[in-house]
Amino acid sequence: MNKVKNIIACAAFIVTLGVPQWSAANAIVVLKAEQALFATDKAVALGQQLSEKLKPQTKRFDNMGQQLQALQQRLEADKDIMSSDEVQKLQTEIQALNVEFQQLQQYLSNAKLQTEQEFLANMRPVLDKVLRQLIEENNISLIINGQSVIYNTVEIDITDKVVELLNLEP
Repeated sequence: MNKVKNIIACAAFIVTLGVPQWSAANAIVVLKAEQALFATDKAVALGQQLSEKLKPQTKRFDNMGQQLQALQQRLEADKDIMSSDEVQKLQTEIQALNVEFQQLQQYLSNAKLQTEQEFLANMRPVLDKVLRQLIEENNISLIINGQSVIYNTVEIDITDKVVELLNLEP
């Protein structure tokens, strides 16, 4: 009987040693915050609005790219049979179109970046609110940036849960 009590006491002792480590491990979570924000319904809708708003510029950009490629191919193919004036004129046209192409590319990139930065700035308070709620409900003591993590188990990644809660926010 004493052996059974000793075994049970030993098992209980081992379990109590493991419980604080287990609860501490549950208090550490991983979050990919930017990924969570851009996975929300609001971000998807904003992306669609931005695409619609920039549709004319994007179409123009695509057309310019095709024109530029066609002019460069023509120059390469016909360079030997063209006069030096024609070559010079075509090179000047290619350079002018390339400058305009790059400016439009920069404009589109800046528009997207500015929209993303405004979105992140507007969503930061909402993210903070959701994180405070999760911290209190789950006794979280440490949130690690998922972009910096080499490996983590799925169980401690709260990114999907954060997306869910962000989608519930008005």
